[in-house]
Amino acid sequence: MLKTVLLLAALFAGCCFVGCNTTSQSNTTFAPVDYDEAFKLGQMVKFRDSGAYMARTSGTSMEPVLTKNTIIIVRPIEFDDLEAGMTVGYTTKDGMRVLHQLIRRAGSEAWIAKGINNTREDKERVTRKNLLGVLYTVLYNEASEPTVR
Repeated sequence: MLKTVLLLAALFAGCCFVGCNTTSQSNTTFAPVDYDEAFKLGQMVKFRDSGAYMARTSGTSMEPVLTKNTIIIVRPIEFDDLEAGMTVGYTTKDGMRVLHQLIRRAGSEAWIAKGINNTREDKERVTRKNLLGVLYTVLYNEASEPTVR
């Protein structure tokens, strides 16, 4: 349990943001979290935070910020609390989960979203019915893996 608490503390202190370095401005080194550790951590968060879910990204639409195999936590959010620039998860009509950035409102009951690496906006709109939640944290991202020297 202590190892888990220390791992959580290091994770949230040093690696909550996509693309973060493993060292801070003061040259403090944080223990890197590998994929397996991040996956286990994500499962713990999922069960302790009602409504949150862990996911692993699989596409390239959010590169370079979110790469393939990024482990993320998505938490529920009220539709009325959404703002442009937020990265949200939603379900398409085909049942596929998508994690894209909100661009602008499309009337009072929908948002237009787009993957930051995509040239076009999503055809489907984010609505009250299909909204899954907002990107809460990134537990693992291959782009932030430390280089071994």
